[in-house]
Amino acid sequence: MTPGTPTILLLAGALAGMLGACAAPPMAPTGASTGAPTEAPTDVGRDPDARPQDEVPEQRRLPDGGREYRFSNGCVVVLEPERAVLRDEAAVCELYQRDIALLYASAD
Repeated sequence: MTPGTPTILLLAGALAGMLGACAAPPMAPTGASTGAPTEAPTDVGRDPDARPQDEVPEQRRLPDGGREYRFSNGCVVVLEPERAVLRDEAAVCELYQRDIALLYASAD
């Protein structure tokens, strides 16, 4: 300890040295080019990296008041007019598609 140096400054210097030793190497920015060619999307206007569970269904009201949610894979989920209760769904529907329809209906 150097005479006249406050203890807090010595502790701060020691702490900075320890944190510097633990620092992770810098990361490449997100979306940085790797030099590899990128593939064109298979569907026009569709992101090839999009997750299917992020799809926003086409929504419409049926004449009897029911709410219909259509997905791109042919899944159709029909819910009750007033409550977020499943009335019908197509056989091709995945569980997450029913969940998405129920989530949208609960916001109505």
